[in-house]
Order: sequence, then structure tokens, then C-alpha cells
Amino acid sequence: MQTNYYILLLKSILLIVILAGCQGCQIVSSVKQIEASSDPYQGSTYKAVLMKWTSEARIYRGLDLELMTSATFKSPEFREAYANEYVRTYNLTGEEKEKLIKDQKQASLIYNDFIMSAYVPDKKWNDFNKKDSIWKIHLNAGNEKKIKPLEIRKIKKIDAVLTHFFPYINTWESIYLVRFPVKLPGTDKNIIDDTCSNIKIVITSVLGTTEMVWNITRINRKSEAQNSKLETNPNTKCSNVQNCKSSLESD
Repeated sequence: MQTNYYILLLKSILLIVILAGCQGCQIVSSVKQIEASSDPYQGSTYKAVLMKWTSEARIYRGLDLELMTSATFKSPEFREAYANEYVRTYNLTGEEKEKLIKDQKQASLIYNDFIMSAYVPDKKWNDFNKKDSIWKIHLNAGNEKKIKPLEIRKIKKIDAVLTHFFPYINTWESIYLVRFPVKLPGTDKNIIDDTCSNIKIVITSVLGTTEMVWNITRINRKSEAQNSKLETNPNTKCSNVQNCKSSLESD
């Protein structure tokens, strides 16, 4: 009887040791998962490309901050990185993946788009989307090419998707899609061509003037040349309504 008691006790101790060991394995596994998830982009190149195509600027009057803004130029290189990250995040395959990539390439042939965040201490002056705004915005691509935006649209929905792809966005800022044409008005000539070394978004108002600058590299011009080979026309539409919204508006 006593022998059976010791055997049962030994089995109980052995079971506790095994369970403790398994629990330890689970803890290690969880730590590894946390480490792996600390980078939301899982080691992809998206973050580096995002930083490359994002610029920022501020306006001060004396010591007072009047405007703090950041903007991402959705260049062909950025759109490619965006599409790849979107595919990775949502595990798109086959037709969905092909449509998204195609939509991004087509969008880059129609619009020069910027996602812009803006903080103004006095909220009533954060009105870039209004026709009577105190702010004026234009795109300068060198050679005195001063281009007005086709549209400035306020993005009202700031959700986890938007902040994943544009992590500098905060809830106390207003977010805008600032859209310019690809072609010079009335011509078939690209605004951003081989003569451009950089492009600028210039913001002016009675509160001050500032600009955000992007260097246009040979690599980017090569991407534009490759994209220009796609068959497009002025009435080009995205092949997927949902992807079109994501590709062109990011809201």
C-alpha cells in the first residue's frame, strides 16, 4: 500500500515537472512572437521607402508655432512599396494582388498625390480643403512650373489602416489628400520630367510661408519611364472599386 502511494506521488511530481516545462516553452514562444511583432512591417522595406518620400515643415512667428505639417509623395516607388505592404498585410493572392498592383501603377500615371497631415494651433484655420482657406498650396517642379492642386480633400476617417501606412498621423492633426495632375495643363508633357532635380510643395498664408522638398532620383525617373509604357488614357479607371479607393485616396 505504501509502495503504491510513493509511485502515485512520483507520477504527480513528474507530471508537474512536465507541465512546468511546457509552460516555459509557451512563455519563450510568446516572447519570440512579441519580438517578431514589434516591427509592424515585419522586416519589409515599406518603412524605409515611406521615410524616403515623406517630408515635413513648420511655420513660426517669433516663438509661436503657426503650422506643423508632414506629407508623403505617392511616387511610383512609394506606390510599389505600398502595394507590396498591402498585399503582405492582407495576404492577398492571385487576382486581388494583380488588380491592386495594376491600380497603383495606373494611378501614378494620372495623379501626383500627396497625403498631408497638418496641425494648426487655432483649429478654425486648419481649413486647407476650403475654397476660402487662408492657405494656398502649389507644386513647384523646377523651371518655374507652379502647379495648382486639382483637389484638396479632407480625410475624415482616421483609422488603424491609415495610421499603419502613415504612422506619423495623430488624432490632433487634420489629414488631407492633395492631388495634382501628372501632365502640365493643356500639354502632354509631364510635370516631373528628366529636368527635375527636386519637387516642392509650397504653402503660403498671412501666417507665413514654408515648403516641403523631395529629391527626384534617377531610380524614380526610371520607374516613371517603366510605368509610362502601360496603356492608359484620360478616362482610365481602376479595375477594382475598393482597390481604387485605397490606391487613389488612402482614406
